[in-house]
Amino acid sequence: MSAPIPTRSAALKAVLAGDLALTRWHPKLDHLAISELCRQLREPSHDKAWATTPWGRTLPRSCVGTAPDRYRGTLALQPIPLLQQMEELFFQPIATLFSDHFGTPLKELELEDGTRVPGWALREMANGGGIPEHCERDWNPVNLIENGTLLPAAFEPRFQMSFLYGVDSATKGGELQISSSGDQVKLNPGELLLFNAGYHRHRVCPTGGPSQRVVLGGFLRLHRRHTHLHCYV
Repeated sequence: MSAPIPTRSAALKAVLAGDLALTRWHPKLDHLAISELCRQLREPSHDKAWATTPWGRTLPRSCVGTAPDRYRGTLALQPIPLLQQMEELFFQPIATLFSDHFGTPLKELELEDGTRVPGWALREMANGGGIPEHCERDWNPVNLIENGTLLPAAFEPRFQMSFLYGVDSATKGGELQISSSGDQVKLNPGELLLFNAGYHRHRVCPTGGPSQRVVLGGFLRLHRRHTHLHCYV
């Protein structure tokens, strides 16, 4: 068995050493165009493409806590033209940003039939909603990608990050609270946040008021041989 390829950046080494690696960017994205796409995706005509969660809803469905057929069924309902625009405006630029930051190329995941696994999701938090304290490893056993149900899992176990891009802020609350450091981070529209969610417990504070917390986000993983990064939701 060949040895893993050496890590390529200080940022990558920090995550593998267990650092929180909390990073905030103000990427040069067309935030108005991204917000408009999100508004269109949130219209009632696309409700069937959304999946409910204990804290709100998400498009597409998360691979956490579901069955393979339900996951694939949601993918089949996606409004492809709008998602292709979001890929160009949002995901492709941040994929390049992540690749540059960690000195490692990002490669898409695919199912056995060639279906591309989404690298991001639009998440809308219900009014009054919040997410209790957790780290992503807590949910790995019920994560269809992490447990190998959807595709062969080949991830570096020490690298499980979350990324969030602010679309809209809740009127009150909605901050990311990180237990290990005591940080309470407010994610503003147009900001991109990346942190080591696999090893650092965190929660989303309950929201309130008429404006909802809306983000684009997903998980960022490293291949076990350290050759590629992968994103999924």
